Amino acid sequence: MNYEEVIVALDGYMWALPLILLIFGAATYFSIRFKFIQLRSLKHQIQLLFKDNDSDYGIKPIEAFCTVVAYRVGTANIAGVCVAILWGGPGAIIWMVICSILGAAISYAECALGQVYKIKKDGEYRGGSYYYLERGLRMKHLAKFFALLTIICVPILTVGPHANSIALAFHTTTSVPNWITGLVVGLLLLTVVFGGIKRIGKFSTIVVPIMTGIYLLLTFMIITMNIESVPSVVSTMISSAFGENALYGALFGQAIIWGVKRSVNSSGAGMGEAVPSAAAAEVAHPGATGLVNSMSVFIDVLVCFCTGLIVLMTDTFNVLAKDAVTYLHIGEGSEIMTEMAEKNVAGIPWTQAAANSLIPEFGSIIIAICLLFFAFTTLLSYYYQGETALVYLLDKSSSKVRKSAILVLRLAMPFIFFFFATSTSSASWAIGSIGVGIMVWTNVIVLLIKSPEIIKVQKDYAAQRKAGIEEPVFNPQKLGIQNADVWMEINENKIARSSGDIRQSV
Repeated sequence: MNYEEVIVALDGYMWALPLILLIFGAATYFSIRFKFIQLRSLKHQIQLLFKDNDSDYGIKPIEAFCTVVAYRVGTANIAGVCVAILWGGPGAIIWMVICSILGAAISYAECALGQVYKIKKDGEYRGGSYYYLERGLRMKHLAKFFALLTIICVPILTVGPHANSIALAFHTTTSVPNWITGLVVGLLLLTVVFGGIKRIGKFSTIVVPIMTGIYLLLTFMIITMNIESVPSVVSTMISSAFGENALYGALFGQAIIWGVKRSVNSSGAGMGEAVPSAAAAEVAHPGATGLVNSMSVFIDVLVCFCTGLIVLMTDTFNVLAKDAVTYLHIGEGSEIMTEMAEKNVAGIPWTQAAANSLIPEFGSIIIAICLLFFAFTTLLSYYYQGETALVYLLDKSSSKVRKSAILVLRLAMPFIFFFFATSTSSASWAIGSIGVGIMVWTNVIVLLIKSPEIIKVQKDYAAQRKAGIEEPVFNPQKLGIQNADVWMEINENKIARSSGDIRQSV
């Protein structure tokens, strides 16, 4: 068994039924306990986006939101959807949507909890799963393990699918060798990460809305051109999702597994990846960050659904039977379908073939450019998560040591990207998927343990809103939450005014 086969086998063991049940169960639990707040509060979520909160320590909510969206909307939305269809059939798209809608509640939970236990370090807010592991659960050893896991999995392992898909997209359209794409994009990555979270946030705020808009416009045009096939395609998705389709019915279980798997890999809800960026936002209450960033999941799922729809309606997709050898369907939209079928792989060429049906030749180039920016901004978020984990692990070290470690990570990012850009596709996807799985197991269990506290924070925010307070204020002492001292400093004056006695409130 070679290296690639070992990685793919490990990925299969990681994403077995127990992990699927954990994710789906936790998403359903939080959705019910929050009374589906991710769907009830859309108007308020949009209002929160444009709160002009900013400080020397934190970034604006809109910048934090765009940074989180940049992380969520990436390769998995364009190429990862194709992988789900290959192994789970058209029904996997429906399960991606279902899991993402429920998973938005998990995003609320982890982002709000990340805000509760954030700290100030070296002139910036820092937060992450490891902070609420140490300060919330008092499990310092596990926190250090998760921080180390974050450094290994996020800015290293999960870079794989993005680097490989970018290189493949440009090679497919322009025949540019993978190593050239890896080198150029790696150097561009270096120039942005040297600006830290401030530059990453501003860059994402500009790029994410533009690229998302262009991609959605392109998919809308393709859907409009094929509008007569939309009902039948959606019907195929639904019947496949619930095992009623004559052709894909046997893939019912696979549809669920791959739908949930690709949902988590796409949105990242549950693995704690969004927490560092969300914790960097300047807000008056963790509930605000939870609401804003739960909404980011809906942008992610919209892009995923559009990708699945155009690939299916233009017949640029393949579906493997459960034996992983027999093809139930081989798309006829492009010769690339047959070529990829011979290798049992799926990815960005499917979406490019779909785009070419609207704009021959140039459609695939537009998709490649969209993917470049989607994946690029995702990689920026990955870098920042690695940086935050480094700062946590080196908490007792001097500022000089921390800055040196950050410098090493910044310099390493181009080399990591280059390595995966020149690696095989299936191995790259599997490596990234393994990294996600390990983090999900740890983080989701922690969120369930801390669920009483998370629900308390959510209810406090809702109660203040119901009482007519436009901007709820977080007072951890009032809620009996310990080790959240930074909030007494952030909201000192507001807490004092609400109690009428600054000494008593602080």
